[in-house]
Amino acid sequence: MTEFKIIPFTGAGEIEFGMSLNQIRRRLGTNFRTFKRSIRDTFPCDYFENIGVFCYYSKSGKLNAVEFTSPAAPSLNGVRFLGTGFESAKRALISLGQEIEEEIDGAIAFGLGVSIYAPLAKEDSMAPVETVLIFQKGYYQ
Repeated sequence: MTEFKIIPFTGAGEIEFGMSLNQIRRRLGTNFRTFKRSIRDTFPCDYFENIGVFCYYSKSGKLNAVEFTSPAAPSLNGVRFLGTGFESAKRALISLGQEIEEEIDGAIAFGLGVSIYAPLAKEDSMAPVETVLIFQKGYYQ
């Protein structure tokens, strides 16, 4: 399990928004897969499966979002969202002083640059959060 301390709108651990894909690859290692999640993507994302990290790049090839899944252990002010029940995770985001935009299986705290996703929450609101996305300002524009 790799720990990543989230710094809102800056990055997590040794990953910083604005880094090039080569800088990211040097920091996270050579064991990754590259692919496009959408045909609209200009740059492919990198998936570092062994540490549970997806890196997303802007049209200019700079890191603008990071998605964590198991076995990564991202935390924000000591709060860990992965594996936490969806309702509890939403309350934790709100307790950090943020309003959230809520969906049936996700929530976004635009004021922190953090979103959580629990695909099974459609059937069970206590389903665990499976991914945490952090993003730089302007990512959702």
